[in-house]
Amino acid sequence: MDEQRIADLIRVCQREAAAAIAEGNPPFGCVITDAQLRVVAHAHNTGLSDRDPTAHAEMNALRQLAKRLGTGRLEGHVSFANASSCSMCTSALIKAGITRFYYGAPPEPIMDPWLPMEEVAARSRHTIELHGPILGDECAAQIAGGRDRLRGAGS
Repeated sequence: MDEQRIADLIRVCQREAAAAIAEGNPPFGCVITDAQLRVVAHAHNTGLSDRDPTAHAEMNALRQLAKRLGTGRLEGHVSFANASSCSMCTSALIKAGITRFYYGAPPEPIMDPWLPMEEVAARSRHTIELHGPILGDECAAQIAGGRDRLRGAGS
């Protein structure tokens, strides 16, 4: 696998996370590619602005691609995110048939429920590939900055 291409895709996720931050949302971004790592969907978290607790970056990208393709079956696609996905997003992506994941920052201790991707993947009937952290420190710093900005806006 081309390490530079993977890093570039994580950086696209970071750009999506920057868009989320600019809109006052949690700092997360996602890209879904086809098997050749061509971007077919990208999105960021819109949970606060949409008033939708399920509007995580991965869920938004998944909905976007499923609608465009006219199917919820996305076997052969690959998920990229600037952080380890939560259990909701990991489960949804696996249910759609995605079995290869790349992520930036490692799971945050504030995740609730605390159910890291590794644990969700271990309970799947499919073989799940997890790769990360990739640009972990860089992604974690962006996430921390975005969270600080959200806290400041709420004060």
